[in-house]
Amino acid sequence: RFPQPLRSAQFYYMDKFLLLSCGPLLQLYLYHLDTSQDDIKRYKQKSLCKLVEKFQMTTGTEITSVSAVNDFFSCILLHILFHHLKEEFDLNVGRRAACIPDAHTRAVHHIAQNKGSMFSTQEPDAYNLFLTSSVTDGIKLWDLRTLR
Repeated sequence: RFPQPLRSAQFYYMDKFLLLSCGPLLQLYLYHLDTSQDDIKRYKQKSLCKLVEKFQMTTGTEITSVSAVNDFFSCILLHILFHHLKEEFDLNVGRRAACIPDAHTRAVHHIAQNKGSMFSTQEPDAYNLFLTSSVTDGIKLWDLRTLR
């Protein structure tokens, strides 16, 4: 059970983890789905979901959207706090790496990273791009290196 509603959930780190946002917390779960086909053993539940780590946000405000690359190994996690704040979180060290205090004039509702495509190759610099969107403020394209 979660103390507050889940705002975001996604697979993370090559489908090894589940990444959830609940209030001001980012939660990382390790999971295993038992897919055994034996008719006798299938009644014994061997699937599991175990909390690995909780990351408390320093501001204490609610996280509204989370974006992390799942298709390759990346420790960069982007999330939007309830106000106009966008943060870059580094899971290797477990703390905030960068912050944009006024990303939009209105509250930011969604964030999306360039996750690439299995049908084409991209330059490595293309993975530094991400989008944020806000009601009546449109969509903004950002670069992780310059935060502009």
